[in-house]
Amino acid sequence: MPKRLLVDSHSRRMPFAVICLASLLQVCVAQTAKDAETVKKILQVPEAEQVEFVRSVLEQHFPENDGDRFSLLLVNRSALVIPLIESKIETELSISARSEPFIELASAMIAYAGDEYSVLAVSKLIHIDEKRFGILIGRTLDNAVKWRNPFWVAYQALDLGDGTVTGYTTAWAESALASNRMQRAWAEAMLDKYGRVPDESVWATDPIASRLKDRASPELRQSVFQLATEAQSKRQRQ
Repeated sequence: MPKRLLVDSHSRRMPFAVICLASLLQVCVAQTAKDAETVKKILQVPEAEQVEFVRSVLEQHFPENDGDRFSLLLVNRSALVIPLIESKIETELSISARSEPFIELASAMIAYAGDEYSVLAVSKLIHIDEKRFGILIGRTLDNAVKWRNPFWVAYQALDLGDGTVTGYTTAWAESALASNRMQRAWAEAMLDKYGRVPDESVWATDPIASRLKDRASPELRQSVFQLATEAQSKRQRQ
């Protein structure tokens, strides 16, 4: 699924830290349609210029006047932006006079993109400091809901074959699946992954289902099977 291009032409301009910290509810803001078009131009420049822009923003520790463009680039070009952020975090961690606010903001932005590049970057940070960065797996998967099916990202996280990432991903899934909405999302992800409504044989080997405690309850299995059947029927009618 392609990422959404997010530009809110009706919102007031907000400080960079407000955009990217805490719940990170807004990605890009602009006061007028003209402002929005100016912001979107960052997606149209050559990649080399985008890289230069990202590096400049990181070196300056996120100047507020670049927040709109940087945030838009983050969610639409995460494959380019996230590795640069992660690399800068590693550099910052290696120095004695490091900026803790920068590290917090930068790592939050990695999680905000909510995709496979986020997971890969977080896995690298976890190997540096699991206590500090382990929580970002769950945040990445929570944020994925804004852009895509979070269980697609969970499967990609498990595909890394990293035991620590797998543990955090499984813990997130067990918590998330208490919600009917998330059960539906998982059912649809399984339908996409296997091309059919999952059965008991799929459940036994599925990377998520096979890791749930006691392979989850019969009620959860039945719910997911039913939701997948409903999703398949809906797709066939379209």
